[in-house]
Amino acid sequence: MLKPPSLRNNNGSLQVRVRIDGKDAFINRLGRWSDPVAVARAQAISAQIWSDYQQGTFDRSLMAYQPLINGKEVGLLEAVKARAEEKRQAAAIHAYRVLKRYGKPIRNRSDAEAFLAWLREEGLSDCTIAGLMTHYRQCSGGNRHLFSHKLKWQRRSVQSDVLSVEEIQVVLSDLETNEPWYYPLFLLWLSTGDCQER
Repeated sequence: MLKPPSLRNNNGSLQVRVRIDGKDAFINRLGRWSDPVAVARAQAISAQIWSDYQQGTFDRSLMAYQPLINGKEVGLLEAVKARAEEKRQAAAIHAYRVLKRYGKPIRNRSDAEAFLAWLREEGLSDCTIAGLMTHYRQCSGGNRHLFSHKLKWQRRSVQSDVLSVEEIQVVLSDLETNEPWYYPLFLLWLSTGDCQER
């Protein structure tokens, strides 16, 4: 980037134009060109981009500089929504709904840590959170690092469902008396299982 970003009038809509590697990129949804408050916000965004570039912290995806709409980050949410509509998979739809319910911007590492803490407060397991993070990484462009948490989770303990000999006898006795049609099926099934245990 050889010079600071500039403001652009796009048919009355205000844009910030950023020149990255010889190509123009734009930040939209800034308001009307004729609105002095919108212009001031756009100038602040432009100054932040230039400052970050000088300090080596520039976000090339421009996601960190996108304006909030009604206090919410729209770029990532729209990307996750588009992925959910395209994939039509339960996991992708769940990822979109969770992010929408959270409703706060995730633009830097502290935002991402707050989001992770919220997910845990919601009672989601680290295994589920890891799956959500995969969707957010794939939709976050240059901000993939924000969703690259190293999560550790323990497998849930599964109690044994093997019946004792006494329990098998009780079940078969009950079936023989009350469900004679099922009795032969369960007798074969439980006997086979009992033989395998031995």
